[in-house]
Amino acid sequence: MTRKERIIKAFNELRADNLHILDDFYHSDVLFEDPLGKIESLAALKNYYQSMYQNVTDISFDFSLLIEEGDSIMGTWTMDLKAKGLNKGNSVLVKGVSHLRFEEDSNLVNYHRDYFDVGEMVYEHIPLLGTSLKLIKKKLSH
Repeated sequence: MTRKERIIKAFNELRADNLHILDDFYHSDVLFEDPLGKIESLAALKNYYQSMYQNVTDISFDFSLLIEEGDSIMGTWTMDLKAKGLNKGNSVLVKGVSHLRFEEDSNLVNYHRDYFDVGEMVYEHIPLLGTSLKLIKKKLSH
């Protein structure tokens, strides 16, 4: 399986009840960063995913582009997320970009950075706060 295929498979199969699949994807010393913080180790990353995915009822990633250069892959994606307590359980679409770097010897991901708009993912779907944010974005738009 190619690295690109492994990424698509891992992103789309991961759920709160199968975190063991991360053992064959991430290096034990992985560095993970996203707009919510920085995590340094596979054990800590599993805890993060467990917490993030506990209310997820469905999630999928549609990759529109994956570019491989040396040990790195950059990918653009749209996440379709359904979670209890978020947007009344309806789909939330979030566009993002991921940079993953593979450790040469093990071929496991030792660096993963996600770029996405947290407001688009969470804040805009919270009553009152979401309405306020949407109004602000509308006033600031071109």
